[in-house]
Amino acid sequence: MKSLQARVTVLATVATALLVGLAGMLMLVSQRAEIAMQTADSSRVHYMCSSTRCVPLQPYATAATPGVLVRYASTEVRPALSLWPFGDSAATRSQQVGEGPRRDEDEARAIASRAQEQLDSATLALLAVLASITTLVSVTVLAATSRVLRPVETMRAEVAEINEHNLTRRVPVPSSDNEIARLAATLNETLDRMHRTVEDTRRFVADASHELRSPLAALRAELEIALSHPYLADWPTVVKSALEDAERLQELTTDLLLLARLDADALDKQDTVDLTAVVRREVSRRAAVTLEADDQVLVPGRRAQLSRLLGNLLDNAERHAGTEVVVRLRGGETATLEVIDDGPGIPEADRERVFDRFTRLDEARTRAAGGAGLGLAIARRIATRHHGTLDATDAEGFRGIRFVATIPTGIPQPRKATALGQQRLGDEVWQFLNGSIVPAHGHIPEPRPVPEPELDWALIFGEHQPVHA
Repeated sequence: MKSLQARVTVLATVATALLVGLAGMLMLVSQRAEIAMQTADSSRVHYMCSSTRCVPLQPYATAATPGVLVRYASTEVRPALSLWPFGDSAATRSQQVGEGPRRDEDEARAIASRAQEQLDSATLALLAVLASITTLVSVTVLAATSRVLRPVETMRAEVAEINEHNLTRRVPVPSSDNEIARLAATLNETLDRMHRTVEDTRRFVADASHELRSPLAALRAELEIALSHPYLADWPTVVKSALEDAERLQELTTDLLLLARLDADALDKQDTVDLTAVVRREVSRRAAVTLEADDQVLVPGRRAQLSRLLGNLLDNAERHAGTEVVVRLRGGETATLEVIDDGPGIPEADRERVFDRFTRLDEARTRAAGGAGLGLAIARRIATRHHGTLDATDAEGFRGIRFVATIPTGIPQPRKATALGQQRLGDEVWQFLNGSIVPAHGHIPEPRPVPEPELDWALIFGEHQPVHA
């Protein structure tokens, strides 16, 4: 029995039958006792007895005294009634109780038979009433469940018609404000999320194909031109250009693989990360970056991903900054990480769009400085995976933009801000020589170029690193 309607109807019918049957049984037992008592009362005969004979007493009639010394006695018929209404009432047994003379057996049997017939009639009438009540309940439950489940069946049929080629259809929402209506609304919300996810995936695949095609086409054109004129080609220049295209392809595929992992994996394995140490380590690799950070801001998460979040924000800030980039870290119940630059800024209408994948504003569309438009998308995805947020707001005191990332900690932490830009000159020189930071003062020599950091294979591939030939 797979139908929910049939199950509910059968369950309601059985429950009603049990309850009604129990009530009917109690009523029949009470009715039997009442009929037996009425039969005994109606069959009772009172006698005035002497030592030799008994004279029956009749209501409102004069009776002759049978002797000088008399006593009063009575006799009644008590039938043994059965609750089974389909038996032979003539075979009903009875018992005569009392000190008076016994009644004739045929007369006693007739009294018991009439009492049994009366009980059988009452039993059959009660059974008919109980059967009618049970049937009425069954029909009512069947009609009610059919009416209640009709919208569910409509929703099921509508969802069955939805496929990957038609995700715009939605289930009808009943006008009544009940559980079925809320189910339909929730189902439509789920379908909306699925639709957006599928559309994002399709757009992501199309954008990724477009981004991969451009460097591949450039690489192929360069090699084909060089091969068509092998004696005229400047092979070192050709190889260098091909290597740049290959590096761009490698960076793009690495970002795509990271996005795929961030979308697929759940952040179930977390460590306690000292976000201050992560920020200082990342800032130490950059030039002309001012850091203001609280000491020992602890957050739950993965160190490599948090480092990647800040690295992407700093890459974006350095790409657009005029002269200054400021990083601020504040602790508390929520860790707040700010990256501020004094560049041209982002129009307010585009501040949410910049976090979409492959989104590049007009100023960033050049091949040399534009990138693939995945850095901010990866940064926001990492912040979201750490149950935080990442938004772009106005930069207070700056002409550029401020990116604010918040990550919940749940641990109240002391605020001991230290600004590296305000430390002593000797500390700056020592940190410069040590490679921690690069101060932007004219009397300190410019630092040597920092080598490109190696790819964090643990972040991309997990525990399994790629095998190099």
